Amino acid sequence: MRSLLLLALFLVGCGPSPAASSAELPASGRVMLHGVTIAPSKFGGEKWDGVGQIDSSQIDLFGNLLRGRVPYVEIAKALAAPANDALDKPDVKGRATLLGPIEAAPVVLAGQEDTFTPQFQGPPTFRAVPFDGTTRLAVELLDDDPIDDDPVGSFQLGPDEMLEAFRAGNVHQVRVDAQTNGQVIFAAISVLPE
Repeated sequence: MRSLLLLALFLVGCGPSPAASSAELPASGRVMLHGVTIAPSKFGGEKWDGVGQIDSSQIDLFGNLLRGRVPYVEIAKALAAPANDALDKPDVKGRATLLGPIEAAPVVLAGQEDTFTPQFQGPPTFRAVPFDGTTRLAVELLDDDPIDDDPVGSFQLGPDEMLEAFRAGNVHQVRVDAQTNGQVIFAAISVLPE
């Protein structure tokens, strides 16, 4: 029955391919960081670029959406709602680096301005990443401000998240809000064999 469901989802373009869902992670591959989803406020409800707080009902809404069945879809719809057009949005920038036996120089992350869902130019791609559990992708994000940049969040993605993305067979949204005080909600990654 599960195979029929996966086949049906694959044929209509939803979900992972049946081959990818049962695949094990290769010894190494490419990891791409496509973008992130940012919360509508800083930790505590303070606006990103303006003065003051956002309405507490919006904070409650996003907390409830994260407990839903498909949190990424619900959060993305809520962030795109016309009610959020008036909110000050961050100008996300940062860096990403591999931690482990094969450390590389940090890659600069540049996203679009004034958005809760910045996509990184490129996207940044890390090649020949070993998937033996020794390597993690560390990401540090800031809100680019004229005087002082505001920290957005730092998170790490390890072998479990990379395996999930590989099995998804497409751009996969990894939940990272527990690592960032809720300021970065999801990281969009894809993992491919070399």
